[in-house]
Amino acid sequence: MAYLSPSEGINATAGIPSLLAYINTVTNQWISNMILIAVYVIVLIGYYRAKDDFVGGMATAGFGTFVIALLFWLGGFISGITLSIVIGILLIGVAILFIDTKNN
Repeated sequence: MAYLSPSEGINATAGIPSLLAYINTVTNQWISNMILIAVYVIVLIGYYRAKDDFVGGMATAGFGTFVIALLFWLGGFISGITLSIVIGILLIGVAILFIDTKNN
């Protein structure tokens, strides 16, 4: 499948959403998935290094990734399956946070 060149496929007045839509189309939605993974890892490692609490970092990173994934889903950049996986990661992080007895 031949894609339009970036100068033809991007509406210059639409800004960043148009660029993300073009890149998402060319990469078959992999760029959005990689952005979500990067957000999760950056928040998780940042929280862990700041607070020395890996379980809290999992819950915080899951919630932050969920918020961004929800916006991506509303914008049509990710599929429902990806949103479901992000919700599952969020629930696992929150469940482990509630089960963890070290912090109580």
